[in-house]
Amino acid sequence: MIRAGIVALTVAALAAAGAPAALAGARGCNHRTCIDVDGSGLHVNHIGASTTWNGDFTGHFHIWGGGIDRNSATGFWGYHQLFRVEVNRDLPNRAVVCAEGWEHAGGRLNSMGRACEEIQF
Repeated sequence: MIRAGIVALTVAALAAAGAPAALAGARGCNHRTCIDVDGSGLHVNHIGASTTWNGDFTGHFHIWGGGIDRNSATGFWGYHQLFRVEVNRDLPNRAVVCAEGWEHAGGRLNSMGRACEEIQF
């Protein structure tokens, strides 16, 4: 009987506290590449890749993770330009999505940084 009372009290306390904060909306940068995840909870509206200030390069972006795998067109990417992938769905809890910038120079691909964010509820 005491155990049942403790369980009921614990459930009531958790219900009053509410659910943990949803973290689908996030932004971060690594080296010269930034990722911007727009959404709420596990629902992601879109994912964007961009450069940092003075991080311009000629090449492409790759966004992947959580069932997403998209490359931008190859071209010049400046500070205010954004490669945006529409998602408009829930992603799996704890899915990791990443954006990586790739500079095309002298017939080679050079990473301009890989920025990642974890989708979690």
